[in-house]
Amino acid sequence: MKHTIKLAAKTLLLISAVTLTSCYSWFETKGSYDTSIMVDSLDDLLRIETVNTTLESPSQLIVSQGEYPDTIKLTWKSVENAKSYRVERATINAGDEIPTDDTQYTKIRDYVYALNYTDKLLDSPTSTSEAYGKKYVYRICAENIGKGYTSSGYTDPTTEETNGEGWLLPPPSKVDAWKGKSTDTIQVSWQSVENAQNYDIYRGEKENGTGMEKIGSVRGNQNTYDNVLLSSEQGVEFYYKVMAITAAGNQSVLSSIAMGYSLTQGAPTAPDNIQVTNGLGTGDKALNISWDPVTSADPNITHTYSLYRTSSQDSVFTLIKNNIPESTTSWTDSSVKQGLIYYYYVQTIATNTSTEEKQKSAFSETGPDSSTPAKGFILSAPASLEVLDSSTEGKVNLKWSPAVGSNFEGVNFTYTVYSCDTENGTFTTLLEGITGTESSGYLTEEIDAKKFYKISTVNVNTAKESDMSSAAAPMPPAPTQVTASRTKKLSDSVMTANDLGVYPVEISWTKAEDAYAYYVFRSTSATGPFRKLNDAPTTDNTYIDSYEGAKAGVLYYYRVVSVNTLGQGNKGNDPSSDSFDTSGQFKDKWRTSWGYGAITRDQWFREYNKTVKASQKKLTLMHKSNDMDKLGSETINGDISGTLSYKAAIAGLGAEITMPYSNYADFYIADDSSLGVYFTLTGNTDTTSNMSANGNMHGTVKCTGMYPGQALYNNLEIKGGAAGGGYYAVTTNDLSGNVILSEDRVDWTVGEE
Repeated sequence: MKHTIKLAAKTLLLISAVTLTSCYSWFETKGSYDTSIMVDSLDDLLRIETVNTTLESPSQLIVSQGEYPDTIKLTWKSVENAKSYRVERATINAGDEIPTDDTQYTKIRDYVYALNYTDKLLDSPTSTSEAYGKKYVYRICAENIGKGYTSSGYTDPTTEETNGEGWLLPPPSKVDAWKGKSTDTIQVSWQSVENAQNYDIYRGEKENGTGMEKIGSVRGNQNTYDNVLLSSEQGVEFYYKVMAITAAGNQSVLSSIAMGYSLTQGAPTAPDNIQVTNGLGTGDKALNISWDPVTSADPNITHTYSLYRTSSQDSVFTLIKNNIPESTTSWTDSSVKQGLIYYYYVQTIATNTSTEEKQKSAFSETGPDSSTPAKGFILSAPASLEVLDSSTEGKVNLKWSPAVGSNFEGVNFTYTVYSCDTENGTFTTLLEGITGTESSGYLTEEIDAKKFYKISTVNVNTAKESDMSSAAAPMPPAPTQVTASRTKKLSDSVMTANDLGVYPVEISWTKAEDAYAYYVFRSTSATGPFRKLNDAPTTDNTYIDSYEGAKAGVLYYYRVVSVNTLGQGNKGNDPSSDSFDTSGQFKDKWRTSWGYGAITRDQWFREYNKTVKASQKKLTLMHKSNDMDKLGSETINGDISGTLSYKAAIAGLGAEITMPYSNYADFYIADDSSLGVYFTLTGNTDTTSNMSANGNMHGTVKCTGMYPGQALYNNLEIKGGAAGGGYYAVTTNDLSGNVILSEDRVDWTVGEE
């Protein structure tokens, strides 16, 4: 009887050892144990701890709005277990809606370890920097690459909590100064700046704006400043700039420059009847300005003229020509550009030939606010042209902005459309005399589908035609047959696993007609949001996703978007409705664009062992408190399918434990039954030992599911009733049964971490 009891105790050690071969994390739990402690129950051995491996999206994202002249600052709330954050940005025009299309967002920084980020948009900001006319929309996600955490989703920039829209602190715009409206005052005016608490006004006497000094300050609710002049300053040309200052003391850059002066007693008058004689788009290279002469009864007084202009782009007065002789009452301005409306001003300068004293008139009242503005524009092509889809086969819809000046009284424009098979080829006439249909400030016209388009403006009154616009092309269709690899053996050049034991995914597709290149996007949801993977589009039809944060057991969803040679495009496959992959185990469950990488042998064993550990926990005999009660046999069922049987018996001077699996499964992929079974086990994990509780395990378990393969136990050693040496032999396969990693050793300590 003593011998039997002693043998039973040794057998118990061996039974316990069966469960100690590879205890480790499984799904949302992790187990740990100390093999130096002798225990009679697995319940004493396992200490289960819940771990959340999916990060929450960052909350309370705050983006600065008009606070800094060159940067936008972001802050957000910490995410538990996050190690770093990824920041993406979309750029829009002021007034545009916040974009929801993933293709409009671009990564600006990975691995932000703080809870804030400063986006430096301008290195040397000036009053004319285009960034001041833009808005910037941000979204961020939390990451913990290398620690097995799934990255969070992106913040939603459309919600009030995230406040993802930001902009720079602009300088005051439309700065103007009186030019001869008073003899003792020059009033400076500007357009208000949001967030401005104060404005500082600067003045100088140099046209280039150097040497300016601050002369005054007003509160933020004011947008004018009266510069009262000394008698010695009357008639002097001064130049002004304005700076906005926020409540936090942040300063904008100085505004554009504005020239002003006061009128002196006896100053001449400005010319009358100033007009642009070819101002309604009848000229295509230059504008002709004319005015009535100014005369004087004093024979000692001679006159010259100075011609200035502003434009629809800015309010800065630009000197076009000075010292125009008295006998000349017209000038041709050849420095004009397409797409702008110009406003002209003439100033009279009276010179006393005997004293050489000069006096200046006020500027003519011919600006945009005048009842008789001297305005004009050259004939210009539409500034924007876009090609949209049409519901009519063989057709597209052209969308363009009306040519500058279209809304002027007396203007009659039509448009001519040109097409070509190449971007830089010879464009020929496709359609003439169209006027388009107005919609939301744009014009549209259905037209025959071609490779490339340009458009010009025709002045019906003069039959003159503008230059052609820049080329536009249809957005290419989405690529077809987008396919992502699943536990696939790739070429040796890319078959490198990340720190989590996961190999890359290969995405391939059939190229779309007229597509030049492609962007590849990835998500952990079939409906997004999606992350752009390649900063520059690829002209290939394959892409290797070597994602350093890829995690075993996670299915990834891929979207490929086509772009044309102009970089335009937003059409891609829809991973939520791509065709099903009807081959292999997951037939009618997975779309072709769903994929994941193969895993290393060590990681394969860890993933496989999740099911092993879960199954053993269900057994009852091996957890009995009485040693003799642990002998016997039982069978338990998998949560999804199959059985695990257990039989422990004394065999000669040792013990024999058999534990066969039959189609056993406990877990679904990502805990989602629609995705299929994670691991299904069939085979044996048996153990034979002597009276010293030393021996070997033997048997093979073959697995199907997300990561097919097999584990061979024949080389695992049992020492003193516990796993104590040797190795498992692991082979991994793809879903079709082909070998990815041939049989090789996995050390017995794998899973013991």
